[in-house]
Amino acid sequence: METSWTFGRCLLLVEDDPSNRMTLAALLEEAGFAVVTAGSYSEAERWLNQPRPIDAVLLDQSLGDGFGTGLIPLVRHHMPGAKVVFVTGADSPIDMPVDAVFRKGDHFDNLLAFLFKLLPQRPLGMSSSSGPRRP
Repeated sequence: METSWTFGRCLLLVEDDPSNRMTLAALLEEAGFAVVTAGSYSEAERWLNQPRPIDAVLLDQSLGDGFGTGLIPLVRHHMPGAKVVFVTGADSPIDMPVDAVFRKGDHFDNLLAFLFKLLPQRPLGMSSSSGPRRP
């Protein structure tokens, strides 16, 4: 999903279930976030290797072609200021440095409140991960 890069907060949502991905993306956009989506590990890898400003990455743990934890080093390397939040159905604990873990099925308002606290509103055109945004 391509998006406008003029919003104050931009999220990369990595979720392999199309229904969950579309629903969560729509809810986040309605709340005022710019959202780009990836439906697989490899698609997320491509996004993370592009010079796009991402403020936070929302990851599912179990993706069809890999595990969300494998993307954390890429986020930290390419977007050192970006936050990492897991939104997962997996019961096993995430043994990686992440900013938060939410279980699928948790109330959406809890995730939303956390994201607003985690990502204070920025002036349009700015990102925590890469400075001024480019069109």
